Amino acid sequence: MGVVAMTLARALATFCLLPLLIGCGGNDSSGDPITIDTDSPAASEPPTEPTGPESSQPSQQKPSIEIASAPIGGNVESTDNGYQCAEVNWLGRNPIPDGTTVKVGSPHLEPGGVFELDQTGCGDKSPPCGTDLVWQSNTFKPCFVGVRQIGSGNAVQLILSASAECATEADCASLQGQVPGSQISFTPGPPSG
Repeated sequence: MGVVAMTLARALATFCLLPLLIGCGGNDSSGDPITIDTDSPAASEPPTEPTGPESSQPSQQKPSIEIASAPIGGNVESTDNGYQCAEVNWLGRNPIPDGTTVKVGSPHLEPGGVFELDQTGCGDKSPPCGTDLVWQSNTFKPCFVGVRQIGSGNAVQLILSASAECATEADCASLQGQVPGSQISFTPGPPSG
């Protein structure tokens, strides 16, 4: 009796599994075998993410101002043959606020016709004041402007334009209006003959 039950159980198991095997067996109604394309997008792994840095947010513009006549002051020293040299210091908010960069412009003289810019008047003193000079609170150094007398007249004002890029609007506002422009002037000597 045990052998008959075992044989019957095997036959029943085979009979139950046969429809499952046929359903998954791999023939469609056309009689062709079913194939699975492992290269299709549905079967492939998700694309790998790039390894480079992600794009950052658009850069935010820092507050900035233009200063037509920077608040400057300093000593003027006369040298030989009508030459003079001014040591130029920032007289605005001092120290310059952290995060603020003051870019110096080109110096010029008002009125003209009495002196002309000539860095020879400063000898080996450096750096000269000019467009490649930057002032910051932690790296501030005075700069120098040399002139040579070319005519007679009254004192001539040294004008130095500047622009400032600040960490905040308040820092930029604090750079304006404290000292009204340049406090540096060159006084002509007697005409050379």
